[in-house]
Amino acid sequence: MSIGLGVGSMLYYGPAFYPQGDLIWGCVLAGFAMALIAFGFITWTITLPRSGGIYVFGSRILPPALALTMSLVEITAWLFYCAIAAYWIVTLALAPMFAALNLLTGNETFLAISETMLEPWATFLIGAAILVLSQVILSYGMRFYLTINKWVFVLAMASSAFLLITLAMYTREDFVSHLNALVGPALNVPDAYNAIIASGKENGWGGGDPTVWQTILVSNWPFLPLVGAAFSIAIGGEIKSVGKSQTVAMLGAVLIATVVWIATVWLAYKVFGFEFLGTAVYNAVLGTGITTPTDPSVALLTGILTQSPLITVLTSLGLALWMWMWIPAMHTFGVRAVVAWSFDRVAPAPLAKISETYHTPLVAITVTTIFNLICMALFVFTPWFSKIVILIEAAVLAWSVVLLAGVFFPYKRPELYEKSPLAGKTVFGLPIMTVGCFLGFLAAQFYFWTLFFDPNAAGHDPTQVAIVVGVFVIGLAFYYVMKMIRRSQGIDVTLAFKEIPIE
Repeated sequence: MSIGLGVGSMLYYGPAFYPQGDLIWGCVLAGFAMALIAFGFITWTITLPRSGGIYVFGSRILPPALALTMSLVEITAWLFYCAIAAYWIVTLALAPMFAALNLLTGNETFLAISETMLEPWATFLIGAAILVLSQVILSYGMRFYLTINKWVFVLAMASSAFLLITLAMYTREDFVSHLNALVGPALNVPDAYNAIIASGKENGWGGGDPTVWQTILVSNWPFLPLVGAAFSIAIGGEIKSVGKSQTVAMLGAVLIATVVWIATVWLAYKVFGFEFLGTAVYNAVLGTGITTPTDPSVALLTGILTQSPLITVLTSLGLALWMWMWIPAMHTFGVRAVVAWSFDRVAPAPLAKISETYHTPLVAITVTTIFNLICMALFVFTPWFSKIVILIEAAVLAWSVVLLAGVFFPYKRPELYEKSPLAGKTVFGLPIMTVGCFLGFLAAQFYFWTLFFDPNAAGHDPTQVAIVVGVFVIGLAFYYVMKMIRRSQGIDVTLAFKEIPIE
């Protein structure tokens, strides 16, 4: 899960496109819903402690074709978001960092670097390099990855604490004064702060008292990074004391992220101002009116606030580290799912081949990296993926299907459930798995429909819905093609789904 990704995306999209949404209550709502979803997946991973994500769960109760399709839809979303995170590292962290350094030092080289980074080919190449780096790290094994991830996490958490302290030390007056001094001359206005706000309002940005519906919609943005709290289900078979570890990790991550976001949003509103955050991004995205020299991300605004090149670099790199953490985590999810497919004979056998040198599934890692690069190209060079949350809408639907299946698992597969540590544990006379998965199903369905009716985050544009439907169709076709191939080899793939998966 990425706290910094949440900070960057919420403060960028929230005030701009949900002017009547209460982002703080949106964080609370998203945190509560994700905790319910995590609860459902905790019961699944305790019952079937195997690696492979929702494929392992769904394939033991759903029709195999549907289980594989749900898994394909899910990992398509997560691998696509590897590309999104790489894109955001460039556009919301690195490019604004160099633009801020230009404002603070007057060195035009920094501005040239920032502008070059935002050129499509440059953005793609930098993002591709980041994605390949994920491939290299995962190829050396989980221990190597987790060691690096531990240090990245420590530095990223330190950067979040540093950002909170920095925002707490400054006032609105400081920001307005520094913005006017640094940006005013470039915009040829004496009061750049109020000029940007006035320009945004003239172009259609409108605030007002918060409404329940806008608050629900803006909660999509904290929900997006919170989904990472459930990524550890991909390595359920590699975790010791899975029940305790998964419960503490998933629910603890949701709680900590929600608290940090609430504090950061409150301080950002106090220092930068809600109207400024909204209008600056609104003008930048729509290309109308006046705004900051480059995307007004929190990295750029913090640099302007402090007038310190060092703090600008530290804040920006901290934001980039948080976004980076999402990439190998989601990449791992995709790899483990593909390997699980191969173990069940519903994917080519080489995908499960383990390197004798590195003891890692190099083929699966390479194949998913290639898919990541394709997603990066589609996002940068085509307009079809402009609604960046459209695929998470499909992934949440897949989650809800598997969680609904979990409601009935204790009754439909008692021979497996009775071997679980949860057997015999009840809530109101019902199996705890039934209760947990039902609550998770309700939360997942809530966010599926919230995303469906949010044109800014996901929506239901016909072209993009067709893309999502296409992924479902590919999943079904893939299963039946593999089933026919295995049948020609004298293998009945359906037999594997009757027992606990191998690890």
